[in-house]
Amino acid sequence: MGEQAGHAIVERSPVGQRYGVRMRAPRVLAVLFDPVSAVGEAVSSRAWLLPLLLSVGLTAAASAALAVRLDQARLVLPKLEAAGELSKVSEREIAEQVEQAERVAIVAGVASGLFVVPMIALCAAAGLWLMSWLLGRRAGFTELFTAVCVAMLPLAVGQGVTLAAALRQPSLSPAMAKALVPSSLGQLLAGAAPTTTAVAGEPKTPSGFKPTATRALLELADFFHLWAALLLGLGFAAATKWSLARAVPIGALLYFLVVAAVTIGLPGLASGGGGAGR
Repeated sequence: MGEQAGHAIVERSPVGQRYGVRMRAPRVLAVLFDPVSAVGEAVSSRAWLLPLLLSVGLTAAASAALAVRLDQARLVLPKLEAAGELSKVSEREIAEQVEQAERVAIVAGVASGLFVVPMIALCAAAGLWLMSWLLGRRAGFTELFTAVCVAMLPLAVGQGVTLAAALRQPSLSPAMAKALVPSSLGQLLAGAAPTTTAVAGEPKTPSGFKPTATRALLELADFFHLWAALLLGLGFAAATKWSLARAVPIGALLYFLVVAAVTIGLPGLASGGGGAGR
């Protein structure tokens, strides 16, 4: 009784209502198993804090684990060789550069969870708000932000799987790190005909399957992305009070547009030649 009374006090308090404590943690996580009913309850309760914390924490932990296990020497040595400096530096200097690369990778990995994930959530919520306004179904920003945070839970699950897989490996090559959790259609096709080089032991891409925009599109067909898109569509429907048949496709489409822009458009612009030239 005392514990239940304590929960009731927290849920009715201004802090609890502001940060989405009204919906208990087990019920928030129920969106992973009972999305049709639990997502609407989470959005109406504005239960965004726990999903956001899980996404931030697991992303930071998984990225840090990958950085710790990654063999940075396989990245540093080719760079030195390409620059023509490999024969000019001592083993001590190489070791220092490898150690510095490890520290930078760990810091960048933790920062991706602590800062990048919340920024993506805010930008996605702003995009949903703009979309709802254009469709004449304006919803509250907090409800849309909650929908985004809830939709990030499958991605947090994927990060948790990556964390567990990385911790089981004594060392990872860059290619192994990318294919550690093969959850996309692109990764499955790339691993359909596994071969290895005789020198480095790196997985070789099967003949005829080059890293182009086509492969990037195939990698969008990812189990965790599809799961997240479904939750985002349900959350968009709950926030806008729109029918599932209309809101779910729009929310899912917006999700994949954002993911495609980040995974295909930005790398293409960075390379200066579009995604097809990669």
